[in-house]
Amino acid sequence: MEALFDPLISDAPYEMTDWQERDLRYLAPMPYSANWSQMGCYKTSTALWLMERKKVRNALIITSKVGKGAYFSDFYRCLPESWELYNLAIHDAQLIHGDFSKKVDQDELFDEIDTGFHNYPKVILAHYDVFTTAANNTSRKRAEGGPGILDKLKRLEFDFILCDEAHRLKNRKAQWTINIKKLKSLNRHVMSGTAFVNNPAEMWSLLNFLEKREWGSYWSFRNYFCDQYLDARGYRVIRGIERSRLDEFRKLRKRLGPRHTMATVHKGVPHPIETEQYVDLNPTQRKMYRDIKSVLQTLDKNGETIQSPNVLSQLNRLRQVAVATPEVLSRQFSTKQQRMITEIKLTEPSSKLDAVMELFNELDDGQKVVVFSNFKDPLDLLKLRFEKKGIGYVHMQERHNENERYRIWHDEFRRPERQVFLSTLALGGESINLTCAQYLVFLDRSWSPAAMKQAIGRVYRPGQEHPVEVIFINANGTVDRYVLSKLQTKDKWFDQVFAD
Repeated sequence: MEALFDPLISDAPYEMTDWQERDLRYLAPMPYSANWSQMGCYKTSTALWLMERKKVRNALIITSKVGKGAYFSDFYRCLPESWELYNLAIHDAQLIHGDFSKKVDQDELFDEIDTGFHNYPKVILAHYDVFTTAANNTSRKRAEGGPGILDKLKRLEFDFILCDEAHRLKNRKAQWTINIKKLKSLNRHVMSGTAFVNNPAEMWSLLNFLEKREWGSYWSFRNYFCDQYLDARGYRVIRGIERSRLDEFRKLRKRLGPRHTMATVHKGVPHPIETEQYVDLNPTQRKMYRDIKSVLQTLDKNGETIQSPNVLSQLNRLRQVAVATPEVLSRQFSTKQQRMITEIKLTEPSSKLDAVMELFNELDDGQKVVVFSNFKDPLDLLKLRFEKKGIGYVHMQERHNENERYRIWHDEFRRPERQVFLSTLALGGESINLTCAQYLVFLDRSWSPAAMKQAIGRVYRPGQEHPVEVIFINANGTVDRYVLSKLQTKDKWFDQVFAD
């Protein structure tokens, strides 16, 4: 067997807490359930013990690529060595045992699960991308017209399916959401500290995965629980939770499973300090920003401001320009979108990156920093600055596979010479542990409060021994303030349902 990783953290078995035991007694008899606890409240270990409590013979765990690392390290700290964990890829599978992995035949693994001819429980670990139609077509091509990976999984009936980071099911029309809901299982469990991302209606998709008969209609759920209005275009827009249904909504989520918070579970971990820092755009940024903003809004026949069809892409462009100076690579008119498309690349100078570098003048020896952005270019620019200053960093990127990503955050970033962890919010904002850092810097915000909460939960979690400072760098007079206002509204909706 080949070595999977070099662990720097103790691999001693976990001890179950009293409140986890209470949770398991409540969850074990339920054919479908949920764990809504905040990040860092041991959802992974509780789910692994739940499989043992249910006495499953086989199970499927679905998580993000980065999230696989938590199961690599926690599986045998919770379950007996006789259990078998298989890391599933599109074309093959690996048996994971402790610090080692071994390739196995995928078809033989599926046959053993299908027939039940195996002595010990088998657990398959897969990431969400496996459940796309593209992945199925790719594996069909490799099989020369034979069944693809999805075709094979749909034939099986699992004892237990766990969807980790279940907020990824929010889009009911997404390929992986549709395909995952077609899988057969006797028991289903979802885990998410942020059960809906943009509005309360998104929670329907998670509930529909758990039990189609009880939550069969999206529009019935939305019209029953959500307060809605018609905008200037005639679209029905959600503006919160129907006040008369709020208590019923809260009872629904409590019935499905527990929610624990860091404040109640880990009283010794100080709550993070959040700091808003404001900078002025440099002249080049400011000019490009004004040019883009001038075509952002239009007026209807009554003189009311309405959003253009391309408003989201324009807003995202404004968010980019607020981070660093744009260099125009090309401009061409799109007949499909009926607008001028400008391709840009972010370059120096950047007021926000200047603010990041100033932070390093204030750090004590050994203090580490995590930097997140929604865009790749600013991170590449920071790398050049760090190399010039001799600051050690690690950069987690899309090209890294799950094993490499695990090494980056689990091993490399913990080394004394690595002072900075760089990643896009989409890639590194969930399912990893960065408690060796004391500072977390956001160059820009996501549209999703769930993504921001998940990202903060990488540093503010069990194992953190120091106060954490979360720094949001904002550009004066830009879309940054608008994004913040939208996040505050969405946070209010979330707290209405999940705050006790």
